[in-house]
Amino acid sequence: MEFTDKYDLTEGTKLTWPLKLLFYIGGQIAMLTLGFPLALMVDGSAGAALVLGLCLIIGSIIMTRKVDNEKLILSVALPLFFSGEVLSSSMLIDHEMPKSAFWFLEFCVLIVSWIFCRNHFLRQIILLSIVSVFPLMFDFIGSFLKNFWFYYAILLMVIYGLTIWFDADKFKKENLYAQYIPTLRFCIVVVAIPCALLGIDNVAQSIICALLSFAVALFILSKQEIGSTKKALGTALVLLGCAASCVTPNVSLAVLGLILTYMVSDKFGVVALGLFLIYSIGKFYYDMEILLSHKSYLLMGSGIIFLLLFFFINRLKK
Repeated sequence: MEFTDKYDLTEGTKLTWPLKLLFYIGGQIAMLTLGFPLALMVDGSAGAALVLGLCLIIGSIIMTRKVDNEKLILSVALPLFFSGEVLSSSMLIDHEMPKSAFWFLEFCVLIVSWIFCRNHFLRQIILLSIVSVFPLMFDFIGSFLKNFWFYYAILLMVIYGLTIWFDADKFKKENLYAQYIPTLRFCIVVVAIPCALLGIDNVAQSIICALLSFAVALFILSKQEIGSTKKALGTALVLLGCAASCVTPNVSLAVLGLILTYMVSDKFGVVALGLFLIYSIGKFYYDMEILLSHKSYLLMGSGIIFLLLFFFINRLKK
């Protein structure tokens, strides 16, 4: 099975992002005009919404396998797929099916769609949906596991680390896994940040993230060809740096993510998690439940430790 993009064979070139956006917006406008008669067909019936939604999804996937024109894929197949997703999801509102069962069904539909879709761009969007929908299947866990969403964010960071351990460079470029490593990393960052925001401050989660950060940083340090004295100093500084990240779970998760994304020069991940770190520190500073003096001293001490780490890393590079 072919997994690469299918472009307009008459042009032989890939569309630029502005053109992709233009054709996609045009398709969405066209689909909105179709939305009214579709709504009349459904007429509040959850079953009809599910069947019609699945038909639209199937139609969009078949189109990616039969059509070579990327313009048609963007302007017709993508809007069809999204409309099918919205219609099938609307069943959750009017139906008595348990949420976990519904999201399991949605997850299965996404997996099958990803397998059979022939357009790389749409497959990337579906993969993002898969990463987002997966935890919803286990919604019942949240009733007895506090901060379930934050634990899912930690799990995503662990998966990110595994994509580094089993790097795409070890596989042929034609390998499906190698093709979707950048997409998977992008999806993980996009989903992990809102999942972390859904969580509640918990010391245990801060410690888990700090320990993972320490393990990753220690692994990186062990690969450096330096003397035992510098290695011992580096280990001590890394330990202090990871401990300093425990001010809130969001800060510790952001630090863990920054270490991982920096390892593979993931620019999007570094920027997104860097902004998330700044936001998390700001939110912690303006937390009214903690004395301002305590927050100031804690952040000042953390800043000094991270500056020492920064100078130590620069020294190692030289």
